[in-house]
Amino acid sequence: MHIDYPCITQFQHLVEPKDYRKPTRKEPVRYDGELAEHFQCDPATLTENQLRA
Repeated sequence: MHIDYPCITQFQHLVEPKDYRKPTRKEPVRYDGELAEHFQCDPATLTENQLRA
């Protein structure tokens, strides 16, 4: 199950135009998506304690 959150879409739009290799642009977005799926919430709303756990 993949859920799209506004912060992931916004982050993707910020990274894609950069002159990075394709894998470099895609990996951070993929990791954000995995965080969203794991916690079932927008990654922008995660607390430091959630991330450290």
